Parts: sequence; structure tokens; C-alpha cells
Amino acid sequence: MPYILSLNCGSSSLKAKLFLVSSPSSPLKVIATASASNVGAKGKKVVLEVVWEGVEAEQGGEVKIEKEQEDVQYTDLPGLVLGILTEGEKKKVDKEEIRWVTHRIVHGSTHTKPIVVTKKHTGGLKEMDALSAFAPLHNHNAVLAVGSCLDALPSHTSILLFDTMFHQTLSKEIYTYAVPKLEESQKTPVPLRKYGFHGLSYASVLRSLASHLEMEQKELDVVVCHLGSGGSVCQIEKGRSVDTSMGLTPLEGIIGGTRCGTIDPTLIFHHTPDCSTNVGEAGMEVSKAELVLNKSSGLLALAGTSDFGLILERMNDSSSCSKEEHESATLAYQVYLDRLLHFVSFYLFKLLASGSTSPIHIVFSGGIGERAARLRSDVVSKLAWLGVEVDEDANEKNGKGDEVVERISKEKESGGGRLSVWVVKTDEEEQCARMAREEVGC
Repeated sequence: MPYILSLNCGSSSLKAKLFLVSSPSSPLKVIATASASNVGAKGKKVVLEVVWEGVEAEQGGEVKIEKEQEDVQYTDLPGLVLGILTEGEKKKVDKEEIRWVTHRIVHGSTHTKPIVVTKKHTGGLKEMDALSAFAPLHNHNAVLAVGSCLDALPSHTSILLFDTMFHQTLSKEIYTYAVPKLEESQKTPVPLRKYGFHGLSYASVLRSLASHLEMEQKELDVVVCHLGSGGSVCQIEKGRSVDTSMGLTPLEGIIGGTRCGTIDPTLIFHHTPDCSTNVGEAGMEVSKAELVLNKSSGLLALAGTSDFGLILERMNDSSSCSKEEHESATLAYQVYLDRLLHFVSFYLFKLLASGSTSPIHIVFSGGIGERAARLRSDVVSKLAWLGVEVDEDANEKNGKGDEVVERISKEKESGGGRLSVWVVKTDEEEQCARMAREEVGC
């Protein structure tokens, strides 16, 4: 039987899903979910996990392997995951059956379609690696993963899918930066403009919400908050991205677990005088500024941790931590809420001012968006003047069941409310598999 393996590479982790494709017209069926975490995390072992759908743990349905940091490089991860899926006593598929592998690539420049790569045709990889300068903590790892898969599965086809594709509908006045034009000798691998990211997640959320509401995607006006270790907000009008908080790189916009978000550009020169120093490894150039703003900032800089759940715990229960930890957690939460409201309210205003009378949906997604009931409640309470009110019972229960789409705002008995609020579980791996099927016709 043929399978699609969807890989989602982070800066220090990997997520994957294995889908069965029984026929071109059949729905995708999840066979296994896999992950690798803690790569490069000091004091922690690298953890590899595979869970087979419909198979009890004692019958080999779950596999968990821990390895020492020095024994694992990022390039090893795809091969290790493939090894669990296709080798040993607990394997469920043969290597030859994995016909297609999808790769979530953060930055794809102005590409509007996926790129297909095989062992004999790897030209697209060079272009993607050149874009690593604009997503140094993600693109390079994804390219390494593609190479690993080509070595491990030489007869398969890789499909590269880009987060930036969803935002190719941005208009010129939205994506243009007010900076001088570059001379010919200064040309960069991509035009210096806003691209936006998390596009595969936004596409997944839009598809799920439209299906739940029994509407066409092109009928929907939505403000989506993709909130995780990296977070962004997107204004979707009639099913198309018209504005988004991230820019040329994923650094612009709201703050993240370790990203600073939008700041005065000159701040880094005062904060880190040697900010242009190259601190990259393995042939990849990364400036000290990029490292500081991407990996040492955000919630981590404000609260001493990038764990949003821990920040909420310290803020809500001062007895669980020191006074300093309680105060820093409270400040971190307040800053996060402020920056999030900045973009949510701005995009709502633009949708309301567009002249459309269609309902407007606010969606929370991603690890934080799906789990942080307090954050969702605080955001919606700030929008009460627009006639929307959170259903506290639904909000507190949300995320604890298997539902993909759940409403957390109260229904207006008069029918006068234009705004509704939802939590939608995103699935970038399934979105990639769906788009790959459309691209290669499998």
C-alpha cells in the first residue's frame, strides 16, 4: 500500500504523520504519529516517539526511545523516525511503500506552488537553502531533512510546501517596506518585503472552519491567532490572506516563546554592539543579532521561561514560585496580551471597515491558542464593545476533547452579533499531505 509521510521540522524538533493513500479518491487515513524533541537542549535527552493508530501500547502501538545529545544530530532525525516506522519487530510498513514525503518549509519567497524534489532532481533544494538567511532556524533544518529522506528513501518523491504560499495574496501596499531600493550589487536572494508565515496552519484552520460551518472558504472573513512557541495573527477576507503580523522573517509581529516580535530596529545596536558577528554553525551564517532576537528574547527574556503554561501558573498562584518569578510572569503575560490585542483589534477594524456585512470569526489555534483559556477570555473581554461575549463554560472545557472546531462565544438571541469566537485545532501535517496529493495526483 502507498503512504505519504508528512514531516514538520522545527528548530530543535520534528513532528511527522504517516498517511495511507489507498486510492486517489479516498480520504487520507492516519497510520502513525511521530515526533522527535529536545535536540540541542542542554541537560535533556533527545526523545523519539511513534504512536500507531488503533494498536494497543502492549502490542507495539507505542515506541519511545531516548538518546544522549552527543549521539544525535538534526540530520539524523528523519532517518531515526523512518527506522522506527520501517525497521525492527514493531515496524508496520516497508520503506518502498512510502512513496511521497512532504516537507513544511517556512520560507518559500514568492513561490505560489510547491516544489517537487527527487534523488535525480534536487535543484529546488539549493534555492531553499539560499533562503535560510531569512529563516535561519528553520529552512536550513528542513533542507537537511529533505536530503536525509532522499538518502534513506532514494525512490520516493519529496514535495516542498511553503508557509509563505498562503500569503501570496497580500496586496502591494501591505507587503511593501518603506526603505531605499537596493543597488544591483546589493541584490538579495528574495525581495525585501513582507511574506508572512504559518500559512499551512492558516490553510488548515480555514478548511476546518469552513467545513464545520458548511460554507465555502471564499465566503469566510476570519481573524486567526496561531499561537504557539512562535505566534502570528492573520486577517483573512473572503478566504484570502490580506494582512498578517509576520514580515520578511518570522521575527516581526507578536512576541513568541523566544522571539522579540516587533521592536524599534535600532534597539539591537544598543543592546548587542557586536550584533553583526557571525555565530552560525556548519556553514550557515547567522548574525548574533538574529540569534539574540530569535532565541533569547520573547517570553524567555521576560519571564525566564518560554513555557506559557508555567507562566500562567506563576501568575495565577504566587505561592508556587518566588515573588520575582510571579512578577516577571505577570508582566510577560500582560505584554503578550497587549501585543496580541494590537493585531487582533487592527485586523477586526479593517474587516469591519471593508463594507462587508458578513459575519466575522475570531479563531484561536496552535498550542497556546488551543490550551490557554485565560488568554482567550481576556482577549474576548477586551472586544465586548463589539457585541461579543465569551461563553466561560465552553471556553474552560475547550481543548479537552476530540472536537476540531468548537465555538467559545455566546450565541446572540437577537441575531445581531456579527462576531463569533472559535478554537480550531490546526493540523499542518494533514494540510501538507492534502496539498501534496493535489500537486502529484496521488
